[in-house]
Amino acid sequence: MKKIFNLKSLLSVICVVSILALTLLSLTGCSAKERLYLFNYGDYIDPQVYDLFEQEYGIEVVCDEYAAPEDMYAKFVSGSAKYDLICTSDYILEKLIGEERLAEINIGNLENFSNISEKQLEAVRAFDPDLKYTVPHFWGTVGILYNTETVKREDLKSWKCLFDGSYKGQIVMPNSERDAFFVALSVLGYDANTTNEKELREASELLKKQKADVQAYLLDEAARVKVESENADLAVIYNGEAYLAFENNGKLDFAVPEGGTCVWLDCFAIPKDAVHQDYAELFLDFLCREDVAAMNFDYIYYSTPNQAVIDALDSEILSESAIFPDDSTLEKCTVLKYLGAETEKLYSELWKNVKS
Repeated sequence: MKKIFNLKSLLSVICVVSILALTLLSLTGCSAKERLYLFNYGDYIDPQVYDLFEQEYGIEVVCDEYAAPEDMYAKFVSGSAKYDLICTSDYILEKLIGEERLAEINIGNLENFSNISEKQLEAVRAFDPDLKYTVPHFWGTVGILYNTETVKREDLKSWKCLFDGSYKGQIVMPNSERDAFFVALSVLGYDANTTNEKELREASELLKKQKADVQAYLLDEAARVKVESENADLAVIYNGEAYLAFENNGKLDFAVPEGGTCVWLDCFAIPKDAVHQDYAELFLDFLCREDVAAMNFDYIYYSTPNQAVIDALDSEILSESAIFPDDSTLEKCTVLKYLGAETEKLYSELWKNVKS
């Protein structure tokens, strides 16, 4: 009886172990789902796009988010996380290209790349001359979102209205060193891409004097909501955020000072050490597809580089200057450039002094 019991016990144990093994194999299969790791600005792709991509290709997109380009660069180069795809702005992309941190994109694998407008590709050449490393995502301008009942449109002809005390305590400035310095440099009549230390220190002093009039330093949605909720009268903001504000508050408008502004260009790029460059290129092709690009445009309302989407828009949207700046505005726009390690270090030092 003892021997029979031991045999039965052994058989029972074998059965239990087999079931556990099969269960573990099943769970392992579930956890081994294919993944694409993306590093992007916050809320910069319609979440439904990720779901659709996973449904079509079986690849889950895992997205880390950041606020300012400098934050993105610091984390990216630290190597604390590995990404298959990143999205960031012009001057940071130029820096990454110069440092040879990006992989060349096989444009031949992007069937839908032909949807990107020639005008946008020409603009991208400012930092990616041979169009080897980047694929455009959105673009736009920097301007002033304002409450028409408390701010005079006439005042917004110049960036100086943010520095002359007229709107003390009602101003939201961008929490981004290059954007904030751009505004100050424009007031002083200096080039947005100056590397002259004297000019940059002068701009820093102007920003420090302005600080008493500034209610907050914010970006994107946080800046928009301040004016939208009428807790601030005006904010230096990206154009797409302005259009979203119009939908929630009919008192608001957007202005680009007559002296000009900067045009920003956000693009995707593939890190040189990406584990899944093939997944990254598949996702890029997916984003360039007309229906997917239209989903993102409807979600974000920033200027799309996708000509197929633009061609399908109605005239009312196309005439909205907050989304699609006219040629007279674009003629006076500047693309921010990477200014070299020495000037970058100076910028960081001066910005900390402004904010401290």
